[in-house]
Amino acid sequence: MALLGIVGGSAFLEGGIPGGAARRSVRTRLGDVELHEGDGFVFVRRHGERYVPPHRVPHGAHALALASVGVGAAVGLCSVGALRPDLEPGTAVVPGDYLSLAPPPTLAEGDERLHIVPSLDAELRALLLEAAPAGGGPVEDGGVYAETRGPRFETRAEIRLLADYADVVGMTAAAEATVFQEAGLRYAVLGVVDNFAHGVGAEALTTERFEAQLAANRGRARAILRAIIERWEG
Repeated sequence: MALLGIVGGSAFLEGGIPGGAARRSVRTRLGDVELHEGDGFVFVRRHGERYVPPHRVPHGAHALALASVGVGAAVGLCSVGALRPDLEPGTAVVPGDYLSLAPPPTLAEGDERLHIVPSLDAELRALLLEAAPAGGGPVEDGGVYAETRGPRFETRAEIRLLADYADVVGMTAAAEATVFQEAGLRYAVLGVVDNFAHGVGAEALTTERFEAQLAANRGRARAILRAIIERWEG
């Protein structure tokens, strides 16, 4: 069976990994990465075993570590904010495209010509859409993921700008998608809506409200992870 890489976000900062995965440290030229190897999959905590903020996530090291152990395809699970009022917290979104307001990271060194044509893999998107109902909430097929640098939330003006071009917003998945594809990994992402973006929805965004919804959605994200592992056939 081919190995599937799975990168988990804030919902996976604590707790075990389904399937009895064994922890292993892998050294790359961009740093060491802790992997959790299970039956047919390799899991990475995006924010590390000890919390790393979104603007410091070592996407390149994650990509190189997964590639080094034989992973050829990877999916990302992440927290997102809704840019549309109809995407309520708890909705699982499987975007069809992404954009970034900040220059994306790259694995290219010096004058290396490392060009990719970025896309989100259709087969992996289908896998995520099959697994998404396990979270128990609505599922959105398609749309655009917009990435901002973080770690702060976006301003109301930034959200008004983004809402013309995207459906959800986050701080990591566009960078991850780009670097993973540079490493030769097919990639797709599923976001669980943890909040309405700043200025969207009836209630004002606060860090306390965000943290509460993130905790409420943790079980949804873990259920989706289990479903992905069960459905992966390589």
